[in-house]
Amino acid sequence: MRNKALILIVIGLLLLGTGIFMKIGGRAPQADASLVARCQAEMKSRGADADMSARCTDTAFATAMTATDANAAARSISAANNSEVGSNGLAMFLIGLGGVLAVAGGLLYRKLSPNR
Repeated sequence: MRNKALILIVIGLLLLGTGIFMKIGGRAPQADASLVARCQAEMKSRGADADMSARCTDTAFATAMTATDANAAARSISAANNSEVGSNGLAMFLIGLGGVLAVAGGLLYRKLSPNR
């Protein structure tokens, strides 16, 4: 029975670690090379500083800066944001499930400990 508790702890810690890795490593979707180049050219023509030009790798920012059609830009930005929200939601789910399994396994292990 103690083995089941250890398995719960290990699975919980793995899920927790995976969720934390996804949360920390997650970032905004990256724009393709042609969109980045158009955005950087637009920023240069506007006289923006290097910090603003560096943001051109973000899909939503690059699309907003180079947009000629508001509806197409809105659809592109929305699609980029939806993928970011989905990965963030999955990371938070894994963190929560991993935490619950690790704590439940720890409590079960403690309850079944022969030293008590």
